[in-house]
Amino acid sequence: MQAHSKLVFSKLLSDTDIKKRLAVPSAIQSSLPPFNGGHALIFHFLHGTRFWPILYSIRTKGYKKPDFSGRLWRDIVIYNNFNVGDIFTLYRVQVEDNSSYYMAEVGREIDFLGINVMAYSSGSTAEEKVITHHHQEGLSLELSLGQPNVVGADNSKNLLLTSQYRALPSSTFSI
Repeated sequence: MQAHSKLVFSKLLSDTDIKKRLAVPSAIQSSLPPFNGGHALIFHFLHGTRFWPILYSIRTKGYKKPDFSGRLWRDIVIYNNFNVGDIFTLYRVQVEDNSSYYMAEVGREIDFLGINVMAYSSGSTAEEKVITHHHQEGLSLELSLGQPNVVGADNSKNLLLTSQYRALPSSTFSI
């Protein structure tokens, strides 16, 4: 089954985003679950291999200012070791059966052999890193850095480097 992802928003994480709440751009509210007359709800998004509950709320008076906040947000930040300067990106994934879910990636832009690329950790252990570089022609280069699994070798000092090219449509990507 093929799924298509659409970018909801992307944000460079600040100190406040890490310690208290992630401010969500007001312009993307229509891309998130509706409040249906309320001011807060909990929805789930996929990050790594796990679905995380998140409190999504707006102020009840004045400027609505949406955010992800509270204990649920802090649990995600702490468990996944998010840091100031990381980039949080939320996607809405549409599946062929017309169902959808949200998926988040958190990465950091790094200089890899003179090219600015995004490095994503997989889950909380950060033992494997995925480095992605998107080209304007719709190509993606993914490098997976992880420990090799060699019996009888000192695996702690070696990294396994694999690469993969994929052609991607310019506005969406497939998972």
